[in-house]
Amino acid sequence: MSSNNPNPISADISRSSYQFRVQNSKTKDVGIGEFITTPVFSAGGHMCLIKYYPQGIDHENNDTYISLCLQLLTFSKSATLDYELGLLNKHGRPTKESWIRSANTFHIKRSSTHSRFMKRSDLESDYIRDDYFIIVCSITVTNEPCAMLKSCSIGVFPNNLAEELLALLKRQEETDVTFELEGENISAHRIILASRSSVFKAKLFGPMVETDCKCIKIDDMKPLVFRGMLHFIYTDSLPDIEDLVTEETSVKTMSSNILYQHLLVAANRYELEGLKTLCEERLRRTISIDTVVSLLIAAWQHNWDYLKEGCLEFIADSKNFRKIIARKEYFSLGDYPSILYDLRQKLLLLPAEEKE
Repeated sequence: MSSNNPNPISADISRSSYQFRVQNSKTKDVGIGEFITTPVFSAGGHMCLIKYYPQGIDHENNDTYISLCLQLLTFSKSATLDYELGLLNKHGRPTKESWIRSANTFHIKRSSTHSRFMKRSDLESDYIRDDYFIIVCSITVTNEPCAMLKSCSIGVFPNNLAEELLALLKRQEETDVTFELEGENISAHRIILASRSSVFKAKLFGPMVETDCKCIKIDDMKPLVFRGMLHFIYTDSLPDIEDLVTEETSVKTMSSNILYQHLLVAANRYELEGLKTLCEERLRRTISIDTVVSLLIAAWQHNWDYLKEGCLEFIADSKNFRKIIARKEYFSLGDYPSILYDLRQKLLLLPAEEKE
């Protein structure tokens, strides 16, 4: 065959690589079946995260092994992911003992779990340096299974676009629209907002827009929340609340937990599905005996289904249920019959031994 002939097989391929730094000492108190998660990351338009189980995913392995789980968070899509998942040793290199290559079809809320990923003793002896070890994940997504790649690069591809866009916003260079919120003016770039949100596109470029309109007043939103939403629009990531505090608002006006709830409302308002996914995942990490009832009510009121499901699962866990029903906050659920109905349905699905 002539080398000049074009390849008859084509595929739409997206490749992503990430590294995550884990501080080992801060995972010592995480029990069997409990996990910590990496930040949410994007691969081929799909939102993913990695769960790390320091003591293993279940009691079957007698807490001898660590477990890793790659989870797809995207609700409306399924995807076939060809991925490599592993650890870097003390010298910063991958080893065949710590490296897995796999191709899995992920459906809605589907995950790929490696329960016996590595003996914990091997992790501590060969992979931890200065109390840290590195998890590496490389993913290739393709629209055509027949063209699925069977390998992908171990290296991390530099991507400074988000940093550069955020710097552009912070420097306020060439901004062409200003928003007024509670007397504070916040400037941004029309084209970036419109490219990320259909609501902003209609507001800024629709047929009814006045071309000389450069200041838009927004009611019912805190400036801190709007800056957090802009951070996502420019970087595709969630901000730390400290990064949003300006000299004019040097006092932190809300907790991170409340900020992410407000950002969820903003995500609904401006049709930012990625922001909604990130906030729901972040809030699921904060679910506790103290917060679960208030988060559940908020999730029900705003149709945050992923967060609602996480709250119901937390309450239905037998070790949590007895503590929660003894708290006065639990009785406020009496005002929400549909929540109680969903909770009862969740409890009915529990194995008999967990109901005792």
